[in-house]
Amino acid sequence: MVRKALFIPLGIMLGAAAIGLSFPFLTGIPGSEQNIIPRFASQWHVGKGVEEQPVLQYLVNYQGKEFLAKIAFLEKTGDTEKIHLTIDDKKTGQHIEQELQIGEAFVFIGPSDEIKPYILALDRSVFSVRDTLTGSKYLVVGAEWGTTYVGKFTPKLKVTEYVDSEFEFGTLKTFVVSYKISDIENKLWIANNIPLPAKAQYYTIDGALDYSYELVALEP
Repeated sequence: MVRKALFIPLGIMLGAAAIGLSFPFLTGIPGSEQNIIPRFASQWHVGKGVEEQPVLQYLVNYQGKEFLAKIAFLEKTGDTEKIHLTIDDKKTGQHIEQELQIGEAFVFIGPSDEIKPYILALDRSVFSVRDTLTGSKYLVVGAEWGTTYVGKFTPKLKVTEYVDSEFEFGTLKTFVVSYKISDIENKLWIANNIPLPAKAQYYTIDGALDYSYELVALEP
């Protein structure tokens, strides 16, 4: 009788321990809300996947400009990365192709005067993510990605959705990262192993569109 009395609580304790150990692995899978980051979760950072030398083409809208920007990542030497940038202006018909360098922080180095207006637009749209996100972030719904600063507001960036996003070239599984100020919501769509966001929509505090961009072609 004594042995039986001891075995029952022991079995309960072992079962509880097993549940406790497995809990982080059973919660927080991509697409579900959770407060615990699972240990197997992927992480993303600006530049992830550049070693595969992908080619990304974006349709960019920024302050009246509308243009296609094709970014081909080339070899990396030290802290700099070579890229081949092709611009096709949808309004003026201007076509520019240049080989450029970007620094480790994804900052353009020494662009020519001809391409500078488009570099400025890219800096403040597609590449602006480098100013918002630092380090690696978990690709898990509910994960916080830090705080951003918009005037007097300091909203938190958070992964809010895991969705299949449709693009001209096909479907990508993406994580939506967003923040809200009153009724205005700004969003980034992040796909794992693509070095820059796949899509973004950003508005000013007044609700006017600041910029938007979206992948229209992807060559891994």
